[in-house]
Amino acid sequence: MTTDRTLLIVGGGLAGAKAAEGARAAGFDGRVVLVGDERQLPYERPPLSKAVLRGEEPPETARVHDDGFYRTNAIDLLTGRTVEALDLDARRARLDGDENVPFTAAILATGAEPRRLDIPGADLGGVHYLREVADAVRLRDAILGAGRVAVIGAGWIGSEVAASARQMGAEVVLIDPGPAPLHRALGDEMGEVFRRLHADNGVQLRLESHVTAMGGDDGVDPVVLRDGRVEPADVVVVGIGVAPRAGLAASAGVKVDDGVVVDEHLRSSAPSLYA
Repeated sequence: MTTDRTLLIVGGGLAGAKAAEGARAAGFDGRVVLVGDERQLPYERPPLSKAVLRGEEPPETARVHDDGFYRTNAIDLLTGRTVEALDLDARRARLDGDENVPFTAAILATGAEPRRLDIPGADLGGVHYLREVADAVRLRDAILGAGRVAVIGAGWIGSEVAASARQMGAEVVLIDPGPAPLHRALGDEMGEVFRRLHADNGVQLRLESHVTAMGGDDGVDPVVLRDGRVEPADVVVVGIGVAPRAGLAASAGVKVDDGVVVDEHLRSSAPSLYA
């Protein structure tokens, strides 16, 4: 590298990996540091609810780049590491272990995290959320041993998990407050297409329904709906949307409003920080 500039990228997913790739493609010749909190090379998340979950493809096939990309492009890839704080005045990041990384500019690519259910029984064993490779592996094993799978939320994650679980041979019930799967994203007509598709493939639908509690002692079974109906299920998958992971930005004093607020150049309220 020919300059003493450092670009720090926080977040080892698709956005972070592509930001590193884009910096090099645009001719940035300073140091590039990419920090990810998973012990994985950066990967794309959509396959986690489909081919990876079903065991048809290994997790490695979801990687954004091949193994040698980061070395070839002189990108310092720090996996399994966490940025704990940003000092935007000093332009320095504190990582776990009290390691400090100075930077000229930083990019937050921390993505989102699943919204959590806040109902009785939500912390029982057998309740799953899907975000990371490890989640997909645990969920695959659980589905293969399940008596009945309840999927709460019929958005993209819920609909894809329900379909994958049926392909894996599980009995599945899909529960959502809307009138059809993917209704909020796609509207009435396409929602009805997906409703018929799920029904034709054996997914039991409980639409315009809410889960109010989960029974069980150590493990979940059953789930209880608002109208009092009880749905047996020893595996529950929650897919009720996501929330932006903006805590690092907020603690650094950056303007946050349901995510990091940026301008048309993706610059945050701090001149050296982008998101």
